[in-house]
Amino acid sequence: MSRKKPPNLIDFAHFWQTGTRWDDNDIYGHLNNTVHYKLFDSAVNSFLLDHNLLDFRNGESVYLVVETACSYFAELAYPDKLAVGLRITRWAPHQ
Repeated sequence: MSRKKPPNLIDFAHFWQTGTRWDDNDIYGHLNNTVHYKLFDSAVNSFLLDHNLLDFRNGESVYLVVETACSYFAELAYPDKLAVGLRITRWAPHQ
């Protein structure tokens, strides 16, 4: 089985900068797999807020991320700094 290649940074339109926390590490000393999806959620909401697409208090629009994927290419651990990249691979506004 061939290993999937990581995407290039130019494949992503938006980046959210963050850091890891000590309690993000698991017993093996690297980022627990559940933390990756928490970071995805924060990156998406950051993008929506930064582009005035989300108003928690008064907004009527709801944006859904209907599918995500996570491919592991390298270990992460505290105190790593991260740039979480976002991209749209398919847009279907009326489905």
